[in-house]
Amino acid sequence: MSWLSRDRKSVLILTLSTVLFLSVLPFDSPPAQAQSVGEQFLNLFRRERKQGRASGRSRGTAIRDEFCFSVTSQPLTALVSADNLETTVAEYPTFWFYLPWGRSETVTQARFVLFDQNQRPVLDQKMALPDAPGIVSVKLPETKPPLEVGKRYKWYFQVLCDEQERSRNLWVSSWVERVEASSELVRQLESLPESEQYRAYLDHGISQDALTQLAWHRSVHAELWMSLLGYFKLEGVADTAVTQLNPVAETGSD
Repeated sequence: MSWLSRDRKSVLILTLSTVLFLSVLPFDSPPAQAQSVGEQFLNLFRRERKQGRASGRSRGTAIRDEFCFSVTSQPLTALVSADNLETTVAEYPTFWFYLPWGRSETVTQARFVLFDQNQRPVLDQKMALPDAPGIVSVKLPETKPPLEVGKRYKWYFQVLCDEQERSRNLWVSSWVERVEASSELVRQLESLPESEQYRAYLDHGISQDALTQLAWHRSVHAELWMSLLGYFKLEGVADTAVTQLNPVAETGSD
């Protein structure tokens, strides 16, 4: 290469170096894969409780009173995230539970109680238990005032064994906070068919509504529904019916 000028030699060396460097770059490798929808759901429900956050009980305690409840392998379970704080944009959200028993001669009702952040009662509602165990839902009645944006509420769900001695009743509890729907969330919801709207709630971390939308359309997303129930060790009931618990009319005293 004696016939090349010094400048041309420099350009040639630089060009060869560039070619060698580019040849080892992974041009054919796909970009890092985004989180799957199933992983998004599981991560949303795995959220650990931060210091200072309110606590709850997502699973009923061990049965000590077999007169009221038969022993089961899976306890009464609230379908809530590990940090016990669900978020919703709904005025009247729906809550989800696994009931390991159906109605019996001794146990016929459940109770849902809601308190505001100042511990004032907002709702106290009794509901008839279904005939068989399974996933059940409780929707806040639209006859009551809606949840207020920016406020937290604590709820308790009890299976009523003994109304006089409440220590016999099994219960679970958690918190819910209504948040403002962002313009981006509204835009996403408007662009998606109803059966896919859970994705928008999932993208924005709105756990209560993501779960509700998925549960309503579980037949379309059967694999995802089973995966989520698997997190609660409930995959065995993924194919069973879901029951909405209806209020029981209170009988007045004379």
